[in-house]
Amino acid sequence: MILSRYVLLLTLGVITAVPAYAIDREQGLERVREQLTQSCSEGGMASCLGVETSRCGRLAEEVVQACAEHFVPAEQEQMAAFGDCIGRQTRQRTGVSEAELQSCQSHADGAAHASSSPEEAMRRLEDAKAVMAQDAEATRDAVTLPLYPDHELTAHHQDPSGLPGIDGEPLGEGAVPVAMMTTSDTVEEVVDFYQNRLDGFTLYRAAADDATFAKGMPDDVTPSDFRRWMKALPMHEHVAIYRLSGKTHIEVGYRTD
Repeated sequence: MILSRYVLLLTLGVITAVPAYAIDREQGLERVREQLTQSCSEGGMASCLGVETSRCGRLAEEVVQACAEHFVPAEQEQMAAFGDCIGRQTRQRTGVSEAELQSCQSHADGAAHASSSPEEAMRRLEDAKAVMAQDAEATRDAVTLPLYPDHELTAHHQDPSGLPGIDGEPLGEGAVPVAMMTTSDTVEEVVDFYQNRLDGFTLYRAAADDATFAKGMPDDVTPSDFRRWMKALPMHEHVAIYRLSGKTHIEVGYRTD
């Protein structure tokens, strides 16, 4: 059992299509546990590793728990460290070498290729992202806040009520529409653009590469209280700016009235 690089790519690919407040860490870890359990149970992986199939779930739980500290979807380096940790912990718990683990993974991938290959999963993801981008372009005129000049529109959630919030529950009717885009420019360049273009907005800084302009947020809610912040943000107009996978991502949450 090993965490394929495609799992990380799929995780990051999904993340870039939804607002940051819709990323739930525990749900992400649970998806990884499920993926590891499945990869262990199928394609002869368990036999190759020398473990009973019935132990796959427990093994996945132990490995993910040991590596959970590295699971930070918004930080590419941490996600790479997470993948390395998964492989290392799997080797330690099964007693196989790195070469043996890679061989087991290759064998399992070959057995599963006919039904659902990682490449096919990536193609489906890219196709879905392309459709979302096309839909976003077709509805860009509905956005009532300024759009950054040099950007690529990736998604536009005009009705975000069904998106999962930080607790995993749908955001509900109070959530504002949100447009998603990326740019090769830096976070500071984007911040400079919006600095004097958002009347009544307050600038919040969570980190050097993480900034949010928001309007009407409660005085006692700040990025330092992550859970309360992520619950309140989708209900207010905002422009969130952060780095992910070598690009600057911009979320524009706006009101239509």
